[in-house]
Amino acid sequence: MPERRRRVAVHAPTGRDGPLAVDLLSRWRLDAVLCADIDALCSAIGSGIGVVVIAEEALTPRTRERLFSALDVQPSWSDIPLIVLTAEGELARSITRGIEAVAERGNVILLERPIRVSMLVTAVRSALRARERQFEIRDYVAERERLLESERAARAEAEEANRAKIRFLAVMSHELRTPLNAIAGYSDLLDLGIHGELSDAQRDALRRIQKSERHLLGLIEDVLTYARVETGQLKFDLAAVDTLDLVTTTEALVAPQIQSRDLRLDMSGCEAGVLVEVDRDKTQQILVNLVTNAIKFTPAGGQISIACVPDAGSVRLTVTDTGIGIPADTLPSIFEPFVQVDTRLTRTHEGVGLGLAISRDLARAMGGDLTVESRIGEGSCFTLTLRRAANGAPRLHLEAAAAK
Repeated sequence: MPERRRRVAVHAPTGRDGPLAVDLLSRWRLDAVLCADIDALCSAIGSGIGVVVIAEEALTPRTRERLFSALDVQPSWSDIPLIVLTAEGELARSITRGIEAVAERGNVILLERPIRVSMLVTAVRSALRARERQFEIRDYVAERERLLESERAARAEAEEANRAKIRFLAVMSHELRTPLNAIAGYSDLLDLGIHGELSDAQRDALRRIQKSERHLLGLIEDVLTYARVETGQLKFDLAAVDTLDLVTTTEALVAPQIQSRDLRLDMSGCEAGVLVEVDRDKTQQILVNLVTNAIKFTPAGGQISIACVPDAGSVRLTVTDTGIGIPADTLPSIFEPFVQVDTRLTRTHEGVGLGLAISRDLARAMGGDLTVESRIGEGSCFTLTLRRAANGAPRLHLEAAAAK
């Protein structure tokens, strides 16, 4: 315990009560200091004294105002105990105006003179313990505020690091597209026979080059889209869109993959006239991504289903598969960027783990959401919830940041 908060300031302007109280307290190993006037007492209060012992006769109107001024500027956690030595028989008769005024403004203990030494010592020690609790509360609050400030600084630093990462990804993606466009251009020239006829082996190699180029370009587009969503630079053209049109278009786009993997795609509950207020292209991107993911993780002979479930204010589009499922410990993190269920170097499924993160961010930016339920060995069900729109809803042009 620091020395100052253990100290007792004594102010008794007349008689020998002041020096006597200091002497008695010192004999009981209590650190007491005599304040000759109210200014000295107020100075002790301002320096963080532990306890004040003051005689009733010191509480004149002028000294009370000086005392109140010193108490009023104390921090909110500080409530200095005031031990007031009253006149003999005062408690048995009535409380003077001076004592009453101080009692209303401070943490007051009244001791009637003549005072037994044991009573004074007990009262001072009890007051010092109460004062120590105040300092402990102050230290706790200060430490808590320090930790909160440290947490705020760490969060701000992490957010800035994330923004720097996003900027880096965007720049690198743009830089990578330039050589990829050149690869695509020269591949097309070779395919057209500009540089001479190709053999079957050369044409097969060219097909592999073109497939790899398209795959890499798709990954780069994912990174760019993610960067735009994260930085709030992605524009949304909201309009009333028919859910049946979205689903049938998705079916047409994924049909070749469905056939090549020997899978079955079913649709249910999707009727014409059920409108959602969305950006058509971005919603189509979400649905294609969900079905493509389902195709990746569903063995041959399996089934993928798209269902529409409308209600009063929204429409739920579900994509369900009979695939391998997602482990329960991985499920909460699959919408985080760059997260993949299978992180082994030998994994057979391509991608950098941005598809679901982008899809959920796009859904939330349009006022919807994307959630998932899954069981290992039984498959997964992704639910895209979208806001329902009325017929003839006006078109809205928005720039939206990612909704986290």
